[in-house]
Amino acid sequence: MRLTMVLFAVIISLLITSCDESETTVGSDMDTVIPNLSFTVDTTYLDAANNRLVAKGSVKNNGSSKVTSPWYVECQFYSNSSRTTKLGGNYTQIGVPLSNGQSTFWTINYSSSNVNVNDYPNFAVGDLRGIYK
Repeated sequence: MRLTMVLFAVIISLLITSCDESETTVGSDMDTVIPNLSFTVDTTYLDAANNRLVAKGSVKNNGSSKVTSPWYVECQFYSNSSRTTKLGGNYTQIGVPLSNGQSTFWTINYSSSNVNVNDYPNFAVGDLRGIYK
């Protein structure tokens, strides 16, 4: 009985410590969403040499309130344009404030120890949002 409990404890410990904690959390309800932003995705490509997916674009403040620094742009990465299989997500910090009508550029990279991103050259991005953390 004691050996069974020890083995159970070891297995649980291995399961808990083997979780990949390096994955970025996106879409959290704990973040404050910035309203009235419009996003454009200009470029997406597979950076195979660095095992990462790259998305680039711009964001515009269409609201009457100023977006203050620091703030973040985040998105989800999908296996393809159908956007039914999520690979994961990431965000980037934006260091400039935006008044009404102003825009800025963003670049977000995605890599993972759980997903071979080189298998997804036709990936898509979605669920873009501006947030305060």
